[in-house]
Amino acid sequence: MSNRWNTSIAIATITLLSATVPPARSQDGRPCPLDHYYLAQDDGKLFVDKQQIYRHGDLSEGYYPLSWSPIFGCWSVGEPGFSDTTDPAYGFPPEIELSGTPNMDYQIWFEILDISPNLKIRMDDGAWLWQIGDCYNLSTWAEHHVHMKYRAYVPQDPPPDYPFWVTYRLYDELGPYEASEPFICVFNEPAPAVEATLPAYEGTLESLAGAVLQFEFHRAVTVDGGPPVIITDVETQTQDYYTCYFDYEVSPEGLVLTLNQIAGTLPNETWLQISLTEYLKDAVEDRPVVPFTQYVYTSAAGGCLGDCDCDGLISWRDIDYFVAAMNDNVAAWEAMFAPGWPSCPFGNNDVNNDGTVSWRDIDLLVALMNSTCP
Repeated sequence: MSNRWNTSIAIATITLLSATVPPARSQDGRPCPLDHYYLAQDDGKLFVDKQQIYRHGDLSEGYYPLSWSPIFGCWSVGEPGFSDTTDPAYGFPPEIELSGTPNMDYQIWFEILDISPNLKIRMDDGAWLWQIGDCYNLSTWAEHHVHMKYRAYVPQDPPPDYPFWVTYRLYDELGPYEASEPFICVFNEPAPAVEATLPAYEGTLESLAGAVLQFEFHRAVTVDGGPPVIITDVETQTQDYYTCYFDYEVSPEGLVLTLNQIAGTLPNETWLQISLTEYLKDAVEDRPVVPFTQYVYTSAAGGCLGDCDCDGLISWRDIDYFVAAMNDNVAAWEAMFAPGWPSCPFGNNDVNNDGTVSWRDIDLLVALMNSTCP
């Protein structure tokens, strides 16, 4: 699934090649002085350009400061909003524009995947959003241009000394465009937020052994006192030993966390949830990163029922491996490959495909002897 990571790089390249983006247009056609996420598409997948984000906040630190509003009785800031790239004055290449008529050919919504407690968002039309799962139709606005007020309802004294955040995702209700990757906006205090993942959000992990996971951040991170992630089987909520399968490293500049699988075999055709922990922190400030949960689906290529030793053939050499795997003994089967690790899924041992490795698989294994994997 490296294509999504490459897409992230391609988007960054577009950003570098584009001229500095002028302010978006307001509804009356005049230049709009506020910051916006510019929504666009790349090969049918939605994304947002972030050139303007934090421009009117703290650009070097990567967040929007909040100011106390005595009128509304909350901490507040009036950006960023959203806009699309259709105005030629913005300087975006035309090939990334959305194609067609809004609300007929496509309908772009944002969804809130995560949001800080006590943070609420007020739209230009008076709509309020503050819960995970709240959605809003951007295509109701000309050029998808909308302003938003972010309000944190916490006391004035003492002032909050912690970050607020919202995690968005774009999707097309009418279907032509694929949903975007999540993107996060940080308010009040700096904290690292995920910029990109490998595999993509809700993407496919094509290796069950030797897998690699990556998280890219907009501020430098460090790991202190425990594992940076917890990995959970979404269906069974099993987690501890999956987490222990992985070691980690942080890039020298602190912007990329890489998880390398050094043990075990992940379950095939399974949704895994990878959640950042409080041990993953800002490299400068003494606070955790913005919470984020990645989902990946394991789908190993090359699965072949009866090929218990992963050599592409079904023969007498598979028998000892099959015996080790009996009664779903994953650890014993993996030990047969020591000092290496299996290159095929444990499910190859479940020859009759009934969900467990048992004596019921023996007759079918014998019947498949001296055959080759497709």
